[in-house]
Amino acid sequence: MLQRIACPSTRSVLSDHPRRRALRPALGTFALSVALSFGCSDEGSGTPSTGTGGTSTGGKATGGTSTGGMSTGGTSTGGTSTGGKATGGVNTGGTSTGGTTTGGSAAMSGGVSGGGTSNAGATNGGSSGNPGGTSGAAGAPGGGNAAGGAGGGAGAGGAGAKMSAGCGTAPATLKSATVNQATPTNGIMVGGQNRQYLTRWPTNYDNKKAYPLHIGLHGANGNISENGRDNFGLWSLSKDSVIFVTLVANGGLWSATSDLAYAEAVIEQVESELCIDTSKIVLEGFSQGAAMSWYLTGSLPGVFRAVIGHSGGGVGGIPTLSPVAYFGSLGTGEGGGQNTQTDQFAKANGCTIDTLPRAETGKHVCTPYMGCKAGFPVTWCSYDGGHGFNDTDSGSTTSWVPQAVWEFLTPLLF
Repeated sequence: MLQRIACPSTRSVLSDHPRRRALRPALGTFALSVALSFGCSDEGSGTPSTGTGGTSTGGKATGGTSTGGMSTGGTSTGGTSTGGKATGGVNTGGTSTGGTTTGGSAAMSGGVSGGGTSNAGATNGGSSGNPGGTSGAAGAPGGGNAAGGAGGGAGAGGAGAKMSAGCGTAPATLKSATVNQATPTNGIMVGGQNRQYLTRWPTNYDNKKAYPLHIGLHGANGNISENGRDNFGLWSLSKDSVIFVTLVANGGLWSATSDLAYAEAVIEQVESELCIDTSKIVLEGFSQGAAMSWYLTGSLPGVFRAVIGHSGGGVGGIPTLSPVAYFGSLGTGEGGGQNTQTDQFAKANGCTIDTLPRAETGKHVCTPYMGCKAGFPVTWCSYDGGHGFNDTDSGSTTSWVPQAVWEFLTPLLF
């Protein structure tokens, strides 16, 4: 089972490969509903004495050494990095601060300085370090590891990106959909069946850059053509910044007893062939597909960064939800409201549950819950309409939904 632990920051760091397989929660029964259906301290002032100063070691690099003894009041602070440790060197008469590296396997050391302040530079994505102390030796560059360094220069894959196994290689079997294609591009054997799905990646795809992954689920009796052509309207808005996958239910109906394994298998295959930021996977579903996204979220805690559900319902036995950013929408014509859609995620995220506004005639209104855990917002959108995922306000010819969803996702993914 895919299992990751989500952090409360917008750029959360989730557990990386290899994934730990754990017992899945008991599968709920499936039911289709025809109704309702996301600084240094102060520099040392001591007088240098005769003798030999200490040596600064940071990760795999060693700073220079100065003579003049240890300073009274000098402080050495080591930084810790993801993928390595940075240890501040000993500073004669001043402060030495170890650098921090993100995605590198080796940290940098601050040079040893006689009487000055030494600060090792920070590096992201395996880029070279900054010089060491002001009067000491330059810090050695931080080396990138196989995953974090795949992007090469600073910031490759984004700060804090968790790069999948497919980074740095060309897709072995996967094929990308053409513009407006509404037929499957790929298949995978799950439970003795060849399950189909569609994959679409940027026209300027770079296998050294980690992309967010968006997974779409159609409604009951639907198929890829329902939302796979433009990925819920997000394909054009993403401007080649996201990889999209559209799943297909057997016979058009989602099943909690079989589609959990299907979704897991697709995610693993996509991550193995494409460069995915595994900390930024998004689910979006309509009707029974929205309810299936609820089931997947509860069954795979920590795997998804955000979930979007439109007019959800039709899958029973939803497991206990863990915190995840959520965006939900429902038309006033279907009755009910936030209590059947977004309240469940608001509770999981520690939000305050209040009665939120319902849309006026011919309009929509989107309202965020208050008091949610940092990094786990919940937004409820009510619109004057019926069962759907592409509502338009009165007098408009363009749906407001894709733009509202994209604005919700942008600070979580970039």
